[in-house]
Amino acid sequence: MIRLTVVIPFLLALVVFSASNQDPLDMWLLTYSWKCSAGVLALIVAAVAFIMGAFCLWAAELVQRRRARKAEQRVRELEAQLAQVQAASAATHVVEHPQGAPTAAVIPPPSEDSI
Repeated sequence: MIRLTVVIPFLLALVVFSASNQDPLDMWLLTYSWKCSAGVLALIVAAVAFIMGAFCLWAAELVQRRRARKAEQRVRELEAQLAQVQAASAATHVVEHPQGAPTAAVIPPPSEDSI
């Protein structure tokens, strides 16, 4: 919403300026010269600035997308590690009590003497 309150008055001023400055003027850049109205020149400059701004925004977005992809990959790796840890901790087995109530028993890893 804030962007619109900035952009709309600027565009209206640009259109009013372009409409009120239609007299052709001699323009020059170094050795190249041409005839153009100041209004058309203002519109061309605004269009070039818009395209350059869009390119800068696109370049910044590429950096953010790259960071997001890396973060998502890291999340996948951490989720895989968590699944492995949960699978390792699931090495507990359920043992039946004589009364039928299940209890958890941890099976220790084999000792080096038994290998």
